[in-house]
Amino acid sequence: MIDSIPKELLKNSVVKTIVILNCFSFEKPRLRIKEISSMTGISQPTVHRLLNILKQFNLVEQHEELYLLGRGFLKYEGIVLKSMEIRRISLPYMEQLANLLKINVNLAILDDNEVVFIARAENLYCTHSYYHIGMKRPIHCTAVGKVLVCKSPQIIHKLFEHGVHQYTMNTITDENVFLEEMNKIRLQGYAVDFQEWNNSINCVASPIINPAGEIVAAISISGSSNVYTVEKMENYIPHVVDYANRISSILEY
Repeated sequence: MIDSIPKELLKNSVVKTIVILNCFSFEKPRLRIKEISSMTGISQPTVHRLLNILKQFNLVEQHEELYLLGRGFLKYEGIVLKSMEIRRISLPYMEQLANLLKINVNLAILDDNEVVFIARAENLYCTHSYYHIGMKRPIHCTAVGKVLVCKSPQIIHKLFEHGVHQYTMNTITDENVFLEEMNKIRLQGYAVDFQEWNNSINCVASPIINPAGEIVAAISISGSSNVYTVEKMENYIPHVVDYANRISSILEY
């Protein structure tokens, strides 16, 4: 985590504080000082001092020996989301698509080597909720992840170079096989994830492209594999592609 940061910057307390905050994740929302120190290479006394400063601003909370992100961050979430133009433009179309197909619709972007979901349109007929705003998921086994990197071979190579996790029997873990799928996705304009990340979820995604031809986001539909079977999801593909194209066309203006 800390290896990519120049050593001269690590002398700065602000940089150290940011590095500490980045230790918290959905997988590890609660951490001890010893764990943070081990993850960052920052001494335990320094970690303790910086955490105490963050506590004063409600950015960190402490429960006995465990630390977690505080409620102070909540006020920033709405500000960040409201400032994202792609989210504002996409939401009305996502809601239309959710009502048309009676399924949940997601909007995602790349964040380093992960997918982060920034908006969601839910439908009452699709009761299962697998995604929430701010949640991160792997690139290689999600439909949105595949769409977002299908034109980025350097990201793909780096991803597989560091090793990818096999979540189900359908997860692609071979780089060459994955690159072949990327070629297909670029040609057809959509990607699928049929129980690749989770055995009970099927997804279809299509890219949102800006006027420069860059993939800036992706929309996806997702639902229980028992209800939204592969055959049903395949029938929905033209609608997902159509609405992604509609959002892309709005970006031109």
